Amino acid sequence: MRNEVWSEIGTFLNGLRCGNVKRESYIQLSEVAEAEEQKKEAQKIFLKAMDSMETSKRKSIEDYMEKLKHLAFVEEEQAYCQGYVDCIQLLAGLGVLIDSPDIKKLLEKIKN
Repeated sequence: MRNEVWSEIGTFLNGLRCGNVKRESYIQLSEVAEAEEQKKEAQKIFLKAMDSMETSKRKSIEDYMEKLKHLAFVEEEQAYCQGYVDCIQLLAGLGVLIDSPDIKKLLEKIKN
């Protein structure tokens, strides 16, 4: 049950996150663009170094990099979900959302 809930929530949130980047509420930090540019420069150097490595070492590094990418993705997804939980709690605390058992169930499902 837990994995099914996270799968559904993850699919929903990923749709929001990756959907319309032209929407008015979309946030684009300047630091992201700068970091992407730095990554491109470092990637050029990295690819040259990878080309000179033997296959087994290159494979080990590629496997490690895939695990890093996956970790970054799930950490981002977790932070995104945490933001939703924080917003729900904020709205409930302000009285905008009525404190109900359904909201508490939703928060529990998201946290577990």
